[in-house]
Amino acid sequence: MKVCQIIASYGEGGLEKHVRELTQQLLASGHEVTVLGDRRFLATLPDRAGTVPVRFSLSRRNPLLLLELLIKLRACRCDVIHAQANKAVSLVAFLRRWLAGPTIGTLHNMKRDLRSFRKLDHVITVSRQLARPFAAAQVSVVYNGVDEPAFERIDLRALYDLPDGLPVLCGVGRLVTAKGFDLLLDAIDGLPVSLIIAGDGPERPRLQQRVARLSPATHVRLLGHKDNIASLMASADAVVIASRREGFSYVCNEALLCDAKILSTDVPVANEVLPPELIVPVGSAAALRNRLLGLLGDLDGWEGLMHAPRQFAREHMTQQAMCSGTLASYRRLLDPDSAAAP
Repeated sequence: MKVCQIIASYGEGGLEKHVRELTQQLLASGHEVTVLGDRRFLATLPDRAGTVPVRFSLSRRNPLLLLELLIKLRACRCDVIHAQANKAVSLVAFLRRWLAGPTIGTLHNMKRDLRSFRKLDHVITVSRQLARPFAAAQVSVVYNGVDEPAFERIDLRALYDLPDGLPVLCGVGRLVTAKGFDLLLDAIDGLPVSLIIAGDGPERPRLQQRVARLSPATHVRLLGHKDNIASLMASADAVVIASRREGFSYVCNEALLCDAKILSTDVPVANEVLPPELIVPVGSAAALRNRLLGLLGDLDGWEGLMHAPRQFAREHMTQQAMCSGTLASYRRLLDPDSAAAP
């Protein structure tokens, strides 16, 4: 089939990663894919992808943008029009009456106003939590996928001058308030543990100040941006996700595929995959600390809790599974009887 994907953003975040990887998977499955987006983003796509530049820097109600998008979508003559995230969905919803093919939109994060999504023929959400506001017939849950990562076990204590005998925890993500690294530091302050945090961002100076005030019993290294995230997670005793909010936690997905032990706050997609024993309330350093103490005291029990989530990730959270789920949603739109057949 011929698919048009629309992405109105440009950057190096999870949304751009998702569209790039989905495009690659659809092409590998033998489908024709045209992406309408910012020129800078289009330059990062596989060579076989069709690319149509659109001036998405204009506001979503700018008539010049609406007319440009309508003309270019009509010229693509796609079987399915797939809008990625809020701005692209709002544009396609506005133009829906003048478009011939079925429309589908992916909801990547929590949104208060879902009216634009409901105007499309179908909605994909990246977690079950995001799917709850929609009628069952209008929505499909397709988890974001990652390739099973290649990694090697490395000696984190030797590499980062950490004490022998203390468990090494790992945190990964941009250093922003939403990721909750300040809460994680509060939770471990005074505990005989080591923590490495891989990532960079605007909160780094504040986190460095907090690290400087930690008890001498606790050892923390802010590593900055790293290219060997999978190896760091696989080599640590556990990965801790302290996020205040997430649309979909890629860190959780990747950690599962690295066979890491995980403790997370109550955010998607961790709260849909991990057992309750590995989920703590959002924003509570005390709850995170208490649960961490219990789990570190029973590492074998923690390992046992991870078996089912890891298997789930390998079945439902790879790039191939993401592509298969997306194609099933397309077919459901194009031929409902065929999609329902075994």
